[in-house]
Amino acid sequence: MRLTILKTGRPSDALCAARGEYNQWFADALGWPVGRLDVVDATAHAPFPEFARISGLIITGSPMSVHDRPDWSVRAGEWMLAAVRAGVPTLGVCYGHQLLGDALGADVGRNPAGREIGVVDVELDDDPLFEGLPRTIQALTTHSDTVNSVPPGATTIARNAMTPISALRLGDHCRTVQWHPEFDAHILRTIVRERASAIDAETGAGSAQRVLDGLVGVHSGPVIMRNFVRHFARAVD
Repeated sequence: MRLTILKTGRPSDALCAARGEYNQWFADALGWPVGRLDVVDATAHAPFPEFARISGLIITGSPMSVHDRPDWSVRAGEWMLAAVRAGVPTLGVCYGHQLLGDALGADVGRNPAGREIGVVDVELDDDPLFEGLPRTIQALTTHSDTVNSVPPGATTIARNAMTPISALRLGDHCRTVQWHPEFDAHILRTIVRERASAIDAETGAGSAQRVLDGLVGVHSGPVIMRNFVRHFARAVD
């Protein structure tokens, strides 16, 4: 069985050239060679693997919006929910967090508090995904959409003032997080620079530079990724 990445988008061409696609970022966070991960591109309507072949499923972030419900996203959400219900260990990240919420019937849309971006504090509950981390961590994030209601059967396990539903638990095998444990400061710095004009238009002049000035190294992401493999994934080839 293999750890499987369900891609729901791709970075800019420049960021791809510098750091690879999303699967490379997750491999780097885990300290693995990228070839150890299977990759399914949801946006290309790629065939989904059999559940029995998946040791763990990770759903990536995306520059797109779940609430726009493009055909590929609806299809991916239905398959993701079927995988979760079949007991496949699952970690949804950003878009993946929202995709599961939407598939379960939660309100997913614009964050009423606005865009959350940069280094943020997140308060954690006790959960195996967060083993070894303090109760409040720093995390790297960028999102303007969020899960605005707790989906049926799920429990909130992380929060902050801007995003009250920052992580979800669904059963013993499924977790989702709104922030990006696969990011490092270089990745987020590049994203902010690429989107600086849009960020300033959205949140006020000088906002992008203030985010850049506040970027620091954050170490919680690799811990979360390793915890997912250690505590949730089935035997990994």
